[in-house]
Amino acid sequence: MKLSSNGRKALVDIITGNTEVSPYRSGPELIEFFHDFGERDLYGQGFPARAGYCADKLDKLNGSAAMQGVILAAFDFLHDERFNAEDEARKFNKLLARDGFRLVIEYGPGRMQGDTYERGEPYFDLQSLTAPTLAPEALAAISHAAVNEQITKANRKLETGDFAGAIASAYTLVEELLKHMLRAANTDHKETDGDIRSLYKAVRAPLGLDPSADSIDKPLQPILTGFQQLVTGLFEISNKASDRHARKYHPAGHHARLATNAAFALCDFLVESFEYQKQRNAKPHNGDSAT
Repeated sequence: MKLSSNGRKALVDIITGNTEVSPYRSGPELIEFFHDFGERDLYGQGFPARAGYCADKLDKLNGSAAMQGVILAAFDFLHDERFNAEDEARKFNKLLARDGFRLVIEYGPGRMQGDTYERGEPYFDLQSLTAPTLAPEALAAISHAAVNEQITKANRKLETGDFAGAIASAYTLVEELLKHMLRAANTDHKETDGDIRSLYKAVRAPLGLDPSADSIDKPLQPILTGFQQLVTGLFEISNKASDRHARKYHPAGHHARLATNAAFALCDFLVESFEYQKQRNAKPHNGDSAT
């Protein structure tokens, strides 16, 4: 990873703690910090100024794979209540974006506590601006817990002002959830198809979501029709205002929140419908509505 000169300058301040927005590191502590990245200096008489020493080390490591580790180690003070690591990461991301990366908050494994989902411990990770927003294995199970993990990530982007990234995350969540459900239902579809309009159309039959079906109660028909329109709207705004493609305009915060919240509501309903159909197919039909 190669960091710009402005990015390296800002990183010096974070690592040394000279600007008092991050933990202070003495000369010996700086040596210990860079020991983790292959440096083998010793502290003694003639040790240079701390900021100059740090800058020299960043220049040496710049462009290497170790640079990502240096950045993550520099921001490893999320749990230090004396500082606001999230705020500093937000500022640093404005510089980091020029190099094609951003710092994002991830969470360790979460768990269900009764009906409440509890997130795991937070930590910073580096994300490429050109990488997929959702790993295929992120939805290893079709469950509220799996979806909630992804919702948390999109909400973090909203909080940090990354509105285009939030829309992209929400879109990818819908796309991957639909594909996961189609695989589970053994329904033919193209894995390379990134159009959620066609994916949603394919999933309507196995999930009993076709508003024209006789089994759908009349009060539900306009809602299900609305979901199809919602999917179309999410497709359009993702193409024009997310970082999945070259943006035609920069989305406002309230537009990003509208799009992501709509996507989350859809995903929540899809999970409920999937669970309902799974239970319904496991026992004799009793004449209930398909949804």
